[in-house]
Amino acid sequence: MARMIQVILRTFWAVALVVFAASALYPVGTTTSRAAGVLSFAFLWGGLLVFLWKHHVWRWLVIGVTAAVAVFLLLPGRPTSPETLREKYTNCLRRYEGVRYVWGGESALGIDCSGLVRRGLMDALFLEGLRSFNPGLVRSAISLWWNDTTARVLGDNGHASPTLAISETPEINILDHAPLVPGDLAVTATGLHVLAYLGDQIWIEADPGLERVVLAQAPSQENPWLAMPVKIVRWKVLQP
Repeated sequence: MARMIQVILRTFWAVALVVFAASALYPVGTTTSRAAGVLSFAFLWGGLLVFLWKHHVWRWLVIGVTAAVAVFLLLPGRPTSPETLREKYTNCLRRYEGVRYVWGGESALGIDCSGLVRRGLMDALFLEGLRSFNPGLVRSAISLWWNDTTARVLGDNGHASPTLAISETPEINILDHAPLVPGDLAVTATGLHVLAYLGDQIWIEADPGLERVVLAQAPSQENPWLAMPVKIVRWKVLQP
């Protein structure tokens, strides 16, 4: 009986490992894939604890790490400098330059326009949260990862929207960039595309036509997205 239970558990662990690896490597994020990734990770972590239970040092190390992470995430957060976070955000966005375009993608294995601006902010919040030991930023990164946001939603600016409306313009090519700050977003009036501002009239986007993440210098007659009506919005967390 004990032997059978071990076989069943190992089978479940193997399945959980495959599911976790697949959810981590598959660039397209959905609620189902996120939930599968979280559940499989929890099962693998629990399996590791069971496997190491008889090894006292490793057992308490795993329990200690789990407790430390839980306590950290439950601690109250602190206000952070929007300027510091904006700099971190633009740096994180630039890391995705050249990544292939995948509709619905949100990772370095494939990414789309809304996935790019979300992923860059997730990375910035998480890294700055760890660097400054600010659990509030880490929780914000996790929340942004769990709650998918399309370009259309980013431009709606409703009560629950993560962005604030700044201005509108017939096209980025004639936009006065002076009032903008790095990290601002340009959402097309159609709600089909979004670009992120890096400063010095340079924008970054996951371009479905070019099928990769590219930089766009405004003004430019070669980039059709710079000649479309857009709404300029700003992440609330980056508001000065």
